[in-house]
Amino acid sequence: MKLDPGCNGLVFIQMKKRDGDPSPKEIVQHAMTSAAATKKHMSRFILRLLPIEVSCYPSEEEISRAIKPLVEQYFPIETENPRKFAVLYGARANTGLDRMKIINTIAKSIPAPHKVDLSNPEMTIVVEIIKTVCLIGVVEKYKELAKYNLRQLTSTN
Repeated sequence: MKLDPGCNGLVFIQMKKRDGDPSPKEIVQHAMTSAAATKKHMSRFILRLLPIEVSCYPSEEEISRAIKPLVEQYFPIETENPRKFAVLYGARANTGLDRMKIINTIAKSIPAPHKVDLSNPEMTIVVEIIKTVCLIGVVEKYKELAKYNLRQLTSTN
């Protein structure tokens, strides 16, 4: 189902999840790796695809609450493979939030042994604030896949 986010140039597509269906992260990850391998752009109108797994009201308290399932899924406490991560923050039509407070709130919610690594993260937590909604997703290989920008990813330059 297509939803109107209320900002120009954005389209939000909501998916109904059933058992066995791929997650938004898996769908977008597959699209990005395929585009990188083939160097073929899948649409002339799509610039960037970002998977959103949770949404909430954009406040520190709500974001802390909303991100818990993602932290449990992608950053388990008991792990033999600690992950390096970064937090990416973007805001549109909202100037009421302190960028660093939101980034620190998310970074503090990730348990040890996982560590922040801004130069070479394995996972990137994407936080997009659009008007009065906070959208959060987790992506892999964000920098390697041209920041999920299809045009850059498929360019031959």
